[in-house]
Amino acid sequence: MNTKQSASRWMRLKEVLVTTILGWIPSIALGAKLRNVLYRSIFARIGSSVYIQNGVEFLGASSIEISDGVHIFKNVRLDGRGHENNKIYLGERVALERGVEIGALDNTCIHIDENTYIAPYVCIAGPGNIKIGKHCMIASHSGIYANNHNFADLTVLIREQGVTRKGIIIEDNCWLGHGVTVLDGVTIGQGSVIGAGSVVSKDIPPFSIAVGVPAKAIRDRQDKEQTKLTHNNNSRLDIKLSVALAQIEKTAELSYPLTVNDTVFPHFVLENLLSVLLDCIRQVMNVDTITILLPTKSGQQLAVCATIGLEEEIVEAVRIPIGQGFAGRIAASGEQMIVDDLSKVEVVSPILRNRGIQSMIGVPLQLKKGISGVFHVGTFRHCEFTKDDVQRLQLVGDRIGLAIEPFVTDILET
Repeated sequence: MNTKQSASRWMRLKEVLVTTILGWIPSIALGAKLRNVLYRSIFARIGSSVYIQNGVEFLGASSIEISDGVHIFKNVRLDGRGHENNKIYLGERVALERGVEIGALDNTCIHIDENTYIAPYVCIAGPGNIKIGKHCMIASHSGIYANNHNFADLTVLIREQGVTRKGIIIEDNCWLGHGVTVLDGVTIGQGSVIGAGSVVSKDIPPFSIAVGVPAKAIRDRQDKEQTKLTHNNNSRLDIKLSVALAQIEKTAELSYPLTVNDTVFPHFVLENLLSVLLDCIRQVMNVDTITILLPTKSGQQLAVCATIGLEEEIVEAVRIPIGQGFAGRIAASGEQMIVDDLSKVEVVSPILRNRGIQSMIGVPLQLKKGISGVFHVGTFRHCEFTKDDVQRLQLVGDRIGLAIEPFVTDILET
């Protein structure tokens, strides 16, 4: 065994010993401080005021540089193994939420610049170089993959044909929505917004709003009219909302072919159609809960199909009789409803009051064959919703209705 191999094995042994001894200590002040101090012996560099929770896995720590103020939460996995030139760099105040996985693989540099936030369960992988700029936001369950398998030769196994490694660049101040996939060879220009669920396979110009599969720019944030509108908060919300609406419309187009195959499980399809949209809409409208209710097969009750904030209604299989309560009256009348003070109106589900909801908007969700569902949002604070808020919610509801229409008869049991 040569000197170089011996040094590498010793470094790996030290890495395993240090992380095994310290990695399990709970994230009280002592555990975080011990890791911050003693991990210095295994990393290429670690700055001050670094916070590393328990349960974080480091491989090839000698290839990892962590700057001041970085936060790394539970179940993150950083893998710098594969080549002596590998490098994973986390700039100042970068935050890696739980479940994030970053893998350099082979002769790779993955560089995440300062003040960038990586949400839960994002995967970032080489072997192509990846550069993520400053002040970026990467939403949960997104994937950034700087490789692509070659497959031209039919006589050779795909896994033996090698991969491309063109690299990926995400410039400063970009926002990637929930479930975005970025493929090898792509540059996303500064200040761009990528809609939830999009697949970025080609370059995106700076200051673009891009959505779809594959992602296409649908608006220029530097457009003169949009520049004027950005001085108005409502207009800024409308720009964000347009991203969500465009994604819903794209999803609706993709959903119809799926229904031809009877083996598609409607609950799974709906979850994928809606989960990437509800959180975006919740943020756009600045509300705390957002819920879609659909009629059961009997047509006499409503049940929660998807929600953020009222998950107990799904767990407890809450049913709302048509014509009763907030949602039931909307379904029966087909009319929009604003409630400024929920304590003054009848509700069927006690969970609404138990969760502390004070104000709500609800709109009918028009489906096929005269079937109506309900789409409502709520806030934990008193809120005087406006007619513009109702119109915005109805617009979103109409698009969601189109997206889920093919599945309605198969979704809920009586």
